[in-house]
Formats: sequence, C-alpha cells, structure tokens
Amino acid sequence: MGEIAESVFKAAKGAAHSLVDVALAKISVAGLFAVIFSSHGTALMAFVVLILIDLATKWLALSYRYLLDQGVCEAQAGLWQCARSMTNAFNHKYITSEMMKTKFAGKIILYMVLVAAVVHVDVMVGGEGIFLKAAWYYLAATEAVSIIENLRDSGVQSLEPLLVFIRSKLGGLK
Repeated sequence: MGEIAESVFKAAKGAAHSLVDVALAKISVAGLFAVIFSSHGTALMAFVVLILIDLATKWLALSYRYLLDQGVCEAQAGLWQCARSMTNAFNHKYITSEMMKTKFAGKIILYMVLVAAVVHVDVMVGGEGIFLKAAWYYLAATEAVSIIENLRDSGVQSLEPLLVFIRSKLGGLK
C-alpha cells in the first residue's frame, strides 16, 4: 500500500512541477484568448483588419498616382496594374513605410483611447454600452469611407455614388 501511495505522490509532484514550469505561458495564452474573444478584443481585431485594408487600398491609390506620373493613361492604370506597380511606387518614394507606420499606430492609439473613454462614460451613465457602440460605429464608418476614397483614388470611379451615400448617412461626420 505504501508503494502505491508513493507512486501517486510522485506522479502528483511531477504533474505539479510540469504545470508550474509552463504556468506563465498558459496564463499568457489564456489571457490573450480572453482578450481576443471578448467583445472588445473582437472589435479591436476587426478594427485592425479595417486599418490593414485601408493601408492596402492607400498603397493602391499611391501606386495609381505613380502610374499616372509615369505617363500611363487612366484606362490602363487599373487595380491590377496598380498592385503590380507597388514595388516601383515604394522605390520612387510615392509610398513610404514611415508615413504608413505613423498612420497605423496613430489609429490604434486613437481606438484604444476612444474606447477606454466611452466605456467609462457608459459606466457613469449606466448606458449599457450605448456610447461604446456609437464609437465602434464611428470608427468602422470612417475606416470604410477611407477605404472607398482610396479605391476611388485608385481609379475606381464607380464608387463615387456609394461614397456620397455613406457620407449622407453619416450626417457630416466625415
């Protein structure tokens, strides 16, 4: 009976050491999952995706400008041609990593400050997330408008009516 108890004790001790050895990693991963899959984390991830799409479409617009400056006619400077010319636009300083990095970081900081503020406003007024949702709608709408503007500036003129419609629904916010 003593052998069995000793074996169980050894197994429990080994399991405890094994858990403690990776506890920090497990806690970090659990915390990351909790943040990502919470409503705030999901909204932040969605906002990051919108910013990345905005960034890519801005590159298309700057590449389009590069193509036009190189003498390519508007009819030939389509989205595919813009995408293929991005490397040249980078090389000729139409697109700079410093400008894009600053805008990306600035938007993330804006998001975090705005969300932190409106969460506290909701707590103060007992508003069940009304101000938070309004902030999320505003941030998503401004990113959507920016993406559409970038695509328009990339030569996709058919998006102008959509841009006018969205701006009219935003009531002059952007």
